[in-house]
Amino acid sequence: MDPTLLRTGGLRISAYGLFLLAGLALGLYRFVRTCHRAGLGRAEALDLGLNLALVALLGARAGYVLAHAGAYVQDPVRALWVWQDRGLAFYGGVAACVLCCRLLRSDRWVQILDVLAAPAALGYTVGALGTLWVFVGRPTDLPWAVEVAGTLRHPVGAYLALASLAAYRLLEGRTGAAGSGQALLAYLVLQGTARFAAEAFVDPVTTSAVAGPLTLGQLSAAVVAAAGAVGLWWGRRGAGEGGSQPG
Repeated sequence: MDPTLLRTGGLRISAYGLFLLAGLALGLYRFVRTCHRAGLGRAEALDLGLNLALVALLGARAGYVLAHAGAYVQDPVRALWVWQDRGLAFYGGVAACVLCCRLLRSDRWVQILDVLAAPAALGYTVGALGTLWVFVGRPTDLPWAVEVAGTLRHPVGAYLALASLAAYRLLEGRTGAAGSGQALLAYLVLQGTARFAAEAFVDPVTTSAVAGPLTLGQLSAAVVAAAGAVGLWWGRRGAGEGGSQPG
C-alpha cells in the first residue's frame, strides 16, 4: 500500500493527510448537526468547531514532539514539518481541545465536550483509516491482511477505525448525559482501551517498550483509559450519594 496517493512535481498528497482532513470535516459536520444538545446555534458551533479542530491539530503535534523530544533536539525546526513524519499524538490533541473549550466557553464547556465526544469518535473512524500507512502491523496470513512493502500485515488502522465506529454508536446513545462529563470520560475509556489493544498488532520492529512490556502508545492509552474510568466511577458515586440525600 503506497502512502502517496498523488505526486505532481514537488506536490505530494498523502493518504494519511487526506483521511485526516476528511475525518476532521466529518466530525465537524456531525458536531454542527448535534450542537443543539449543548444549547448552541449552528453558526456558533461551526465557528467553535473550526477553532477546536485547529487547536487539536496543534496540540496533537506538540504532544508527539514532546514524547519524541530526542529526535528534534538537533533540528528543532523539524518539529514544524508534520507532513514529513506524520507525527501526531491523539491525546495531546484531546488535552488542547479541552483547554481551548474551557477558555472559549467557560459557561458550558463540559456540556459542549460531552456533545463533541460522539462526533470526535466518528471523525476518528475516518482518520484512523489513514494510519494504515503509519502503523506497520505484524505479519499475518489472515484474509483481511494488507500488503505493506511486499509483506501481508495486520491492518491496525482498520482495527482502530472499527473500534472508533463502535464507540460512536455507543456515545450517540448518551445524549441525556450532556453536561455531566460522562460522555467525554466514556470516550476516553473506549479510545484508550482500543488504542491499547491495537498496539498488540503493531510490528515490534517499528516500536519499543518503555515500561516493562508496554510501548509508549500502550502506556499513554492505559493512563487515559484508567483516568476516564476513575472519572466515570467518581461521577456515578457522587450522583448516587446526591440522590440518597433527603430532600
